[in-house]
Amino acid sequence: MKYSIKFLVFCISTILISNFAFSQKKKSTYEKEIEKANCFKSNKLSFEKRILSFPYNFTSQIKIISYQNKGEGVEGEELQKYLDLIISNKDSLNDSNFYEIQILNIQQIERLTDLIYNYGFKEEVNTLVVNDCYMPRNAILFYDNENNLIGFLEICFECNNYRSSNNEITVGELCTQKMQLMKEFFKDCGIKHGTN
Repeated sequence: MKYSIKFLVFCISTILISNFAFSQKKKSTYEKEIEKANCFKSNKLSFEKRILSFPYNFTSQIKIISYQNKGEGVEGEELQKYLDLIISNKDSLNDSNFYEIQILNIQQIERLTDLIYNYGFKEEVNTLVVNDCYMPRNAILFYDNENNLIGFLEICFECNNYRSSNNEITVGELCTQKMQLMKEFFKDCGIKHGTN
């Protein structure tokens, strides 16, 4: 009986130790994957080259905005519908519909494009986290030289997600801290609504 108890304690100890080791290995793999998804300044594309890409090559002005619902309903739905109507030429753009608006200067455009083009994943990632939440309150608007809206990046900082009017207009690689960096950019430019 004495030996059976020792044997039982030995077996339980072995199982616990092996489970702990497996758990640590699993945790280590998980932590490595998370680390790979972190933002890293992986590119050094010059500003001159960055603005040769669409939409910057057709843009004469970039505005960043915040939008506040005017009626009842889900936060962000009004902004989505409004931008869709403008892009499809079923409505005209009226800046007074926006809650806050800032026209970007050349230094701000340089910083924005640096975030988009030069910040990406630290390493190649195998998994991505996708969030179903989407209540946009902010956007980046691209205008041509006739003040027509040629495209937009609509952003939900709360959900770390975005929507674009065109597949060519993106925030770049959606590394873990990308939306936080974009949010700080909006704040630094004076946009408060949707970034707090």
